Amino acid sequence: MFVADGDGPARFVPIPAPDDEDVAEILLRVVRRTAKVLAGFDEDLDSEADALAALQAAEVERRLRHPEPFRPPRSGAFLEGFSLHAGVRIHANDRDGRERICRYVLRPPLALHRLSRGEDGRLLYRMKRPRGGSAWLALTEDELLERLATLVPPPRVHSVRYHGVFAPHARLRSRVVPSGGAHPDTPPPPVPAPPPGARCVKDPPPRTHRVPWADLLKKVFSLDVLACPECAGRLRLIAFIAEPAVATTILVHLGLDSTGPPLAPARRGLDPVDPAPDYDQPDPVLS
Repeated sequence: MFVADGDGPARFVPIPAPDDEDVAEILLRVVRRTAKVLAGFDEDLDSEADALAALQAAEVERRLRHPEPFRPPRSGAFLEGFSLHAGVRIHANDRDGRERICRYVLRPPLALHRLSRGEDGRLLYRMKRPRGGSAWLALTEDELLERLATLVPPPRVHSVRYHGVFAPHARLRSRVVPSGGAHPDTPPPPVPAPPPGARCVKDPPPRTHRVPWADLLKKVFSLDVLACPECAGRLRLIAFIAEPAVATTILVHLGLDSTGPPLAPARRGLDPVDPAPDYDQPDPVLS
């Protein structure tokens, strides 16, 4: 817990770990506050127009009709579909523990090595722990995509929420979380005058949610597509032509190839649920 003495930063004081009754009481408070917030939403909102919202609503209804048995772990609680776990504690100097918790949070929704295809064509997923007396989950391809789509968060919405003194508008947040900047009473440093003859450099453009495709190619493949191969200058986009006839006319006029590379058909083995191809046999596409 944090103790706020005076006007300085809050002081952290370790306390004993909560027991199951404490965790259940905290979870009951979370459920009540969440239900109060959800009750303020307009029930007349048209969610049928949003395909993702419709899938999420169907998944919630399925879980309400077929609740899965859940055994609360140690220092944990389960109530009305909400679960709370307070049995993991990582010391500030435990780098291995922090790496494990980061890997746990960033884990994918499923493991591909547990996914296979059955004889009837459906996808079979071997669960880590049996549920309902079965260790396998049989789904069609569309049902698997629907389940995965319900896990996609809405755009520009935070998937991690902070409460208590760590909440964004908490009164004591500034005394718990360091800002990393200078004290508000400290005057800003003076800006030095530019030397004679120096050119004025404009401020960089503000960051946006969209990353340009050229920056993505440079980051992933180390390929700078905007570098001119002849003069080493910088290229810039002046037009985007979507009509094939117009693009063909321009390429032919410049003496460039307007046909493009041939498209090869998909080969068996690239699907994660299909067996790997036999590389000892000649490729029917390239031979």
